[in-house]
Amino acid sequence: MDPPINLVWGKPAPSLLPVEELAQTMQSILSRPDAATDALEYGDPVGPPALRDQLAQWLTGLYGTPNAMDEICITSGASQGLAVVLQVLSDPLYTQRVWVVTPCFHLGCKTFEDAGLAGKLRAVPETSAGIDLDHLERELQQFESESSVGPALGTPQPPPRTAKPVDPARRFYRHLIYLVPTFSNPSGRTVPLVQRQRLVALARRFDALVISDDIYDHLPYPPAVQVDNNTKADPATATAILPRFIDIERTMGGSSSSSEHSLGHTLSIGSFSKMIGPGVRTGWISASPGLTKALAGVGASQAGGCPSQLGAALVAEFMAQGHLARHVRHTLLSAYARRRGLMTAAVRELLGPLGARVAEDEDGGGRAGGFFVWLRLPAGLDGARVAARCAASAALAVLPGAAFEVPSDRRGELGPYLRLCFAWEAEGNIRPGVRRLAAVVRAMLLEGSGSGGTDGDFDWKAALMDSLKK
Repeated sequence: MDPPINLVWGKPAPSLLPVEELAQTMQSILSRPDAATDALEYGDPVGPPALRDQLAQWLTGLYGTPNAMDEICITSGASQGLAVVLQVLSDPLYTQRVWVVTPCFHLGCKTFEDAGLAGKLRAVPETSAGIDLDHLERELQQFESESSVGPALGTPQPPPRTAKPVDPARRFYRHLIYLVPTFSNPSGRTVPLVQRQRLVALARRFDALVISDDIYDHLPYPPAVQVDNNTKADPATATAILPRFIDIERTMGGSSSSSEHSLGHTLSIGSFSKMIGPGVRTGWISASPGLTKALAGVGASQAGGCPSQLGAALVAEFMAQGHLARHVRHTLLSAYARRRGLMTAAVRELLGPLGARVAEDEDGGGRAGGFFVWLRLPAGLDGARVAARCAASAALAVLPGAAFEVPSDRRGELGPYLRLCFAWEAEGNIRPGVRRLAAVVRAMLLEGSGSGGTDGDFDWKAALMDSLKK
């Protein structure tokens, strides 16, 4: 039987983990008594100054905008960072809606539900041109015109009825807007600048917080990649292609909020998981100084200190020694660019004649990025059924489009899609994986057995989970 091929896991391949450099860095820390003691203590809830300083310099270089230590709060990764944001800045009674750009990060919605916001999540369609902001604005206007709960527009102070105590150093937001705006998971698309500007304006107008998951900003690939072993990405591409929402809000001047403790309407979540490895469990939140101070005041951090003290010390030293910059510029960009090139070339060659296509996204410089290829299947095929067949009969793990819908606002529009990840598997398995997928697609087209996937959701999930255990 063929060995399994996993095109699901969105994490770095083992061959791309900087093991030697990390070992040297950790030895350097533990061999110095003062550094070792600091790394093994609780630490400042906002994070070690050394890492926040290194990060401020890194972000300034990445985005070409000023970044300061007091605008950075260290987390134990992007997911924990989102959970902290919801603990501090949302309230199950006061927060009325969570607007999720869809297709969405399929594991993010559970974090909102765990924060007491289940049933309040609504999908905002993503298009080939970005986000359907006309739809979002209409929905916001309609909700506010029909709602009798809470303050009028532009009045962010929470009403008396909240589930959490009101803290003058914090605030709750009436609406939350969540998205992965650059090289999105799963679609790979990027929200253009004009839409980013408009979204910030909408957030200010409707008392909303834009929660921007920016973990792929540091992985932009060059325009034209040759799929051979000699391809190298231009180190100059290791800069972000667009400003973050927080950078845009800074340039817009004073807030529309009437709150005397205005903390802004945007924040950026980042992580070292894709650059170094998920196991370092270290990330950050960038926002206004008042907002980062409020986030660092979450109860768990006040009791337990920095949520990633040892990992944060490791990353700070890793950056100070220049390992991170070299690893991203000279290893990751070329490796992922080559892997993406291999996958898209195989899709076009093996699946293109069957009617499948890559949902391409490129910025003005022709760059793509991130970890994923978003594939539209041939007419008549449903991704859930294709994924189930791949897992059951082809030893191939892929995720169907249905996995990326908002659970409380399913619209059935993502059925014809699959997400393929090129980051985890060995390079030599990328083309064979696409070949297995093409064989399944061809067989299902001939059988006429690929439509009507909603009743097959359980089947694809069960088959996929079974295949991932092998």
